[in-house]
Parts: sequence; structure tokens; C-alpha cells
Amino acid sequence: MYYKFSAPMEPLRSHMNFFKHTSMCEFMFNKIHVHFILFLLLNYSFSSFAQSCGCHVTEVEQNKVKPCGDVIGPIDTVQTTAQLRAAIIRVNAEGGNRTILIEDGTYPIASPDWYPYITASNIVIRSLSGNRNGVIITGTGMKSVAPLVEIGFYIIGDNVTIADMTIRNLGNHGIAVKGDNLFVHNVRIQNTFEQMLKGNRTPNGIHSAIVQCSLFEYTAGVGPQFYIGGLDIHGGNYWNVYDNVFKNIASPSKSQAEHAIHFWDHSADNFIHRNIIINCDRGIGFGLGKSPNEGGIISNNMIYNDGKSKFNDVGIGLESSPNTKVFNNTLLIEYPNAIEYRFEATQHVQIINNLTNQTIRPRNGGKAILITNFEKASANWFVDPSAGNLRLNGPIAQVVDRGTYVKEVLLDIDRSQRPLSFRYDIGAHEYLSPSFSSDESSPASHLQVFPTPATHSFTLISTDKKHYDIQIYDALTHVVLSNSHVQLNEGLKINTASLPRGVYFCRISTENNTTTIKRILLE
Repeated sequence: MYYKFSAPMEPLRSHMNFFKHTSMCEFMFNKIHVHFILFLLLNYSFSSFAQSCGCHVTEVEQNKVKPCGDVIGPIDTVQTTAQLRAAIIRVNAEGGNRTILIEDGTYPIASPDWYPYITASNIVIRSLSGNRNGVIITGTGMKSVAPLVEIGFYIIGDNVTIADMTIRNLGNHGIAVKGDNLFVHNVRIQNTFEQMLKGNRTPNGIHSAIVQCSLFEYTAGVGPQFYIGGLDIHGGNYWNVYDNVFKNIASPSKSQAEHAIHFWDHSADNFIHRNIIINCDRGIGFGLGKSPNEGGIISNNMIYNDGKSKFNDVGIGLESSPNTKVFNNTLLIEYPNAIEYRFEATQHVQIINNLTNQTIRPRNGGKAILITNFEKASANWFVDPSAGNLRLNGPIAQVVDRGTYVKEVLLDIDRSQRPLSFRYDIGAHEYLSPSFSSDESSPASHLQVFPTPATHSFTLISTDKKHYDIQIYDALTHVVLSNSHVQLNEGLKINTASLPRGVYFCRISTENNTTTIKRILLE
């Protein structure tokens, strides 16, 4: 048997490490929304060993996602299929608390006779190289094995990480899960006969998973049958699904495929943000018919469908999904309805700042509040629609600075701060106009603002003795503070204790009308 052992390492990292690697503004809203504080504490403390890594969604297709490097307990390094199987059997027998590193190669480990079935908890399984293309986990092919089962990894235990590998050619799913606190990072799942990542129903639901920086695709441009999907999650609660790419989850016959991302069957409070979905029959779904979903946020996603599939359908669908928020998504699809909210159980829904080329509409008694959505987008507004790149290619007047301030969405799809000028843009991409005077390019860039984020005050300071006019704007462009003809060489303290938390802008004008804009976060 070929094993390499290292000294045991600390089983769990402190969950505070997560905050060291995450933009403060992305999570400021949790100080405002108490409902999500518990969500984040559950999600990030239970899975804290996996929180020091992330990506930008553009890195996913380019295979430039950085590996996490997570380790729990002793390490087993394997280089053959037999060794990988033995390591899985061993970690289950010993009750977990172990890491399996897989050297580069192809591992045909899944079959109807035996496949990785993880019953233990606190386990990391990832490639040694960190290259998702280097380790390939395979089954016997993208074909039915019924009544038998063939899955890449079936995870029953809690706190399991699957990272930095490819999983493909399975008779059922790439990953199936019943345990809590699953962490999937930098994984490419391809060509499964059924849903790529399946969350199976449990009595208490499946809690606090993170699926990030991963690619889900059918390489032939279409799936093998209609009973396929990207994420099909029953009873999922407090999941984060972000910075992933989904491609070609499309049915060849009979009926439309399931969604690229789907939470239903008593799911609740899930975050779906910064994903790109390309030519999938259905994009994002919460609930299905009378099978409910409760709450959650769908934000900053880009969904493109060229309409060539036989069964292309809705971009974002809410069915029996009350209290859900759909903010700042961009959709360019052929199906007549970009966003649907359906059935009488769908109440108290907020749909704000979405950019679409098709209608946002109720069906079967659904009700929602719609604010500053734009439903007449043109394909020539976007950088590269066929590649799923629905970033604005210019300062589209109907979109830029036309949105509504949404305190839950302080970043855009590229993790750029919102807003970049004075108001939110509509859609997933916050456009930076060349006419906007940034801190770096402004003639008055030697002005400094500190600290930011600020709590009760911040200070303006300059190295010259010029006189400045100062105005503080909130995100809705209202002037909340002003001061004229002041010198800043000794520093000017601005008291903000009376202002609510949020994003603010300080416009500082010189005597010759040169203006700089400084962005400030108030906690």
C-alpha cells in the first residue's frame, strides 16, 4: 500500500480567517439583516477550514482558480485507483479527520459495483497539484446504470471538502450529498447521466454548503436526456453557490432539463450569486410547483440562452417561493419571460435592478414588488453574449446610474464595489465610466480619506494649503453633509455618527473646479 503520512494538523481553522480574505463591504449587510447573521455563523464556522480561498468567476473557465490547500489531520497521498479506494475505506473506518491528496492522473474509481461513499466527517479530498484538470475521477460512462447506482462521490458525513479535480462520465451524479457543511471548490463536473450535484432529501435538510469556483458542463452542447441538472438540491438550507459557470444543461428530447441551479422541496435561505449560466434550458429556480422554497437571495448572476435548445425556458423562476429577493441579475434569453414568480404561495418577493431583454411577470397568482428593472436590453449592449459575458460594453443610458440602492448587494459580479459613481447600475455589472474621476487619476488624488470603512467619523487630509469645497453624498445622491472653503493640510474630521451604515461618496472640489471623488464605507 502506498501512503505518505504527515504530522497531524489543526483540524479546523478559526472562522475569523474567512473575514481576513473577504472584502468587508461584501458582508456589511449582515450587520443590518439579523436574519442572515445566524446563516453566516452556521455556514462559515462549520466549514471554516475551507474559507481562505475564493476566485473571480472569469477564472473558472480559464482554469486559473487558485487551490485552497486545506488540510485536516494526517495526510494520505495516493497515486493509483486502488490506493484511492483503500484511502476512502480507511478514512470511513477510522471515522474521518483526515486528508486525501490525489496525484495527477485518471482514476476510474466509480462503477455500479463500487463508488466512493463517504460516511465519515471532517475530510478533505483534493488533488495534490491543485490543478482541476490534473486529477480526473471517472465512472463507466454517461449512460443509464439503473437499477444500480454510480456516483463520483456520495457524501453522507459532515464537513467534507472536494476540491481541485474533474469528475465526469457517471451513470448518475458527479457528487451526491446528505451531510452538512459540504465544501466544493475548483471542481469541473462533466457529462453525468443525471444531475451533476444532487442534494438528497433528509429529515432535517442539508445545511450550510458552499459550492464555488466550479464548472458544470455538457461538452457536446446538450445533455443525454431530460432528467439532468446542475445543482438539484432538496431541503437545502443556508447554502452559498457563487462564482460558478454552468454550460449546456439542455435536454435533447421529451421535456426541458432541470435548472442549472435549483433549490426546492422545503429549501430555505440560500444565496445564489455571481454565477454565469450559458445555454441551459432553465437558469435558476427556487421551488417547483407546490414544493416550496423560503427566502434566499439571487443576485449578480448572468444568464444567457441563444434559444437553440428544443426546450429553452425561463431564466429565473420562483415557484411557491415567498420572501425571496432577486437583485441585480442580467438575463439575455429567447424564452418570452426572463423572470417568473408563480403560484399564490409566492408572496413578499422583491425583484430589483434586474436587466433583461424579456418580460418579468407573475403567473398563477404570484406577487412581488418590482423596482427599477429594465426589460428591453439589446444584445449589442454587452461585451460577448455568446460566451456568457453580459458585462456592459459602454455607458448605456437606460442602465448606468438608474438602479436603486440595495444594501444586500454591495458588490457586482466582478466583486467591484457598488456603486462606482453615485447610483447603482441596473444588472449584474457595475459599469465604470471613463468620465468618472477615480481616486488614482484625479489631479486631487493626493487627498486622503481615513479610515474607510469608518464607524463614527473619518478624516480628510491633504499635503497642500488649497481651499476645498466638500460634499458628502449617500448612495441615492442626496447631499448629507457639506463644508465650503476649508483647508485640509492639518486634517479635517467629519462626524458621521448620525448617518446610517452604507456606501457614501465624498466629492472634493478645488478652487479651479477640479474634482475628485472618494468612496467611503460607514459601518
